[in-house]
Amino acid sequence: MHKRILVTLGFCLSALLIIMTAMRCHPQKVKDTAPAHTWLNTGDSAKYVGINTCKKCHFDIYKTFIETGMGQSFAHASPQKSKGHFETISPLYDSYADLYYQPYWQDTILKLKEYRLAGKDTSFSRTESVSYIIGSGHHTNSHIMDVNGYLYQMPFTFYVQKQKLDLPPGFENGYNSRFNRQLGLECLSCHNAYPGFVQGSINKYTKIPEGIDCERCHGPGSIHVAEKLLGKTVNINKDTDFTIVNPRKLPFALQIDICQRCHLQGDAVLKSGKSFFDFRPGLKLSEVMDIYLPTYEEDENGFLMAAHAQRLKKSQCFIQSNKTNARTAALNCISCHNPHVSVRATGNEFFNNKCKSCHQDKNECTLSLKQRKEKADNCVTCHMPKSGAVDIPHVSITDHYIRKNVSDAHSKKNIGVGKFKGLECLDNPKPEKLSIAKAYMFFYEKFDHKRYNLDSAYKYLNFYPVTLAPEAYIYYYYLREDFPAVVKIAIQSNKTFKEGVANYQAAKSAMNIGENNIALKYFKAALQAEPYNLEYHNQAGTLYLMMHDYSSAEKEFKFIIAEQPKSAMGWNAYALYYLVKENIIMANKYLSKALALDADYEPALLNQVKIALYNNNKMEASTLLNKILKRNPGSTEAKQMKALLISGK
Repeated sequence: MHKRILVTLGFCLSALLIIMTAMRCHPQKVKDTAPAHTWLNTGDSAKYVGINTCKKCHFDIYKTFIETGMGQSFAHASPQKSKGHFETISPLYDSYADLYYQPYWQDTILKLKEYRLAGKDTSFSRTESVSYIIGSGHHTNSHIMDVNGYLYQMPFTFYVQKQKLDLPPGFENGYNSRFNRQLGLECLSCHNAYPGFVQGSINKYTKIPEGIDCERCHGPGSIHVAEKLLGKTVNINKDTDFTIVNPRKLPFALQIDICQRCHLQGDAVLKSGKSFFDFRPGLKLSEVMDIYLPTYEEDENGFLMAAHAQRLKKSQCFIQSNKTNARTAALNCISCHNPHVSVRATGNEFFNNKCKSCHQDKNECTLSLKQRKEKADNCVTCHMPKSGAVDIPHVSITDHYIRKNVSDAHSKKNIGVGKFKGLECLDNPKPEKLSIAKAYMFFYEKFDHKRYNLDSAYKYLNFYPVTLAPEAYIYYYYLREDFPAVVKIAIQSNKTFKEGVANYQAAKSAMNIGENNIALKYFKAALQAEPYNLEYHNQAGTLYLMMHDYSSAEKEFKFIIAEQPKSAMGWNAYALYYLVKENIIMANKYLSKALALDADYEPALLNQVKIALYNNNKMEASTLLNKILKRNPGSTEAKQMKALLISGK
């Protein structure tokens, strides 16, 4: 019995190695393309089996793949994974937050100490362990904290090329979210193999793989493995093995969609009923999501870190090769890249030969022989030079916009300079107007808080009656802070919504205008849709306090703390519960826990002000308000309380 299994697996190995070898270079020689519907693993019946199953038959490919940027994209924090040399680097200082960050190794555990100095004394200190390192180490290592399955990005990144410790992208210039940036599925589904995601959460996971795996490009492998274990093989010299996607045998547009899933950076607008799990190799990316990028008048030379597909598509090499009368096969990512082998191990000559396979005229290069020799006759050096990315500091990456003449301005970060032209959908030439409207609202909320983005959203949203797109209209009016309009739409819809966020926005809007019963209805619906969204529990608990339902409020706050015991929000919420019940001792106890996690957490400081006023300690209240306003001069509540304190009311 065992001998028979070994013979079957041996035969399987030989057959599959032939398949994988056929997937390597020279795509112009592969004429056998298969339509998407013929692949058996594009549907829900196919399940993911994991890289350890794949390597049993494809060990040689596995050995080279795990050395690639994809294979090294994500791992547990360890001295072997880390590229940081923290013992020789000064602590990182965030001047906006007045906080220092010192990473260090405690045996094999990477720690991060956050602290603040008052003179030479430490006035605040917090230390956390790093759970995971994200990034291959070719450019960066960023760091992740795991609290009971909830993942958060930590406030330090090691920039490998510059050997520099700095804040992560998005944490700079006063936007340091410290230990609170949630790592959602959109992020993890590109930077890693598919994780075990807890439905109804933003950032809770049951399983975290280590590195992008085979199935991200080939699709789930359960059908393929099952057939091979039964001895069912295919002679791929004559036929196609349809049990698993072979990207080289896909039509061109579906080939590049596999790469574009993660190498086309922008705002992703999911199609109705879709999630980031739903794209599989062999499908159209636009069937699952539309991806948008802002365009500007002067963005020729600046580019985003993960915009390889967008930049390639601007190239005449790409445009001309993809015309119907092109004399060569379509140029795409795998024309030049073997995803099973690290770029660093591939060598310049391989890429030069790719260029020369089309540009065979030796006189086509306008440089002198001397100049060519100085540049090692390397086409990429001149036509795809390395440059900084506009969204990631301290890195240098290859620009995939292939051009004859690259101006001296190439290294300047011009994206975002000049007049904003609008959002462009990069994977779908004809997106629905509702998709465009959502894209502008996402862009407004996350990146560019300017009214004209909302105006653009409304222009496209206005093609639909409210009855056809109530969730989108709720989102629009919520962003405009027109809370009565949100509540009106919710009431007229005469229902709760499938999406947790629409229910939450309706609930918050009702709460803001004093319609507590309506708010409660929609908070319950929001929590039914997303039971592990801790912010929803926090707001629902606050509403219960306002409605004097203390038992329900305590239940909500206890849930937050049980799920995420390092949440300043959770401890402050529980403190508010005791403050409302006038149990000052317990309120102070839990506020201390909140402020031990975040010394600047404004809701907790405001609650301390309320306790000081309850104790008629106006001097302490004034000191606390001054502390808040020093960190946040625009704090409306602090300014109002300060004015009342001064007036003596």
